[in-house]
Amino acid sequence: MKKRLSFLSFLVLVLFQVAQTNAQSSKYGVSAGFHDMTLKASVSGFGTGSSGASGYYIGFYGEFGLSEKFYVQPELQFSQVFSGDSDNAQTLETLTLPVLFKYFVAEKFNLQAGPMFDLFLGNESEVSDFGIGLAFGGAYVINDKISLTTKYSLGLNNRTSGVNVADPLLGNLEVSTKIDYFQFGLTYNF
Repeated sequence: MKKRLSFLSFLVLVLFQVAQTNAQSSKYGVSAGFHDMTLKASVSGFGTGSSGASGYYIGFYGEFGLSEKFYVQPELQFSQVFSGDSDNAQTLETLTLPVLFKYFVAEKFNLQAGPMFDLFLGNESEVSDFGIGLAFGGAYVINDKISLTTKYSLGLNNRTSGVNVADPLLGNLEVSTKIDYFQFGLTYNF
């Protein structure tokens, strides 16, 4: 896990440096809001199911202008989701790194898309700690300091590679699990 965390930290630093070197304009800020995680599992194409948990995220981002309407925005976020009732509550903490490319389709509205990496913290299950997704969303600029944002990340990699379920009639069935995220929040530019 330390190697993956080091890799994510290194990737953030490289992205910030490259974007800052090539950027026409740059901004930095913080973000926070609602965070929803959905785990979708299928068993050898035999059956599917999903489970979700909700919570919050907070983050720090940089926005770097590549042209008048095109920007790149890497962000490092901490999220915490909760599932179960108050007597049996479970918590999962995650570091996420969305690297979104933003295109302003209007003066106050932009569309976003790009890769999103995530790393579970303190995970003790058979689900892999590291995930890759494709995020897309949009933002509405309220004023020069505050924006309203939303994004959805579609999980791309199998988080339970090599995990099988034994069935007496069908034998070993492979489990495939992907994790999607939905976020809705605010950003504040410094």
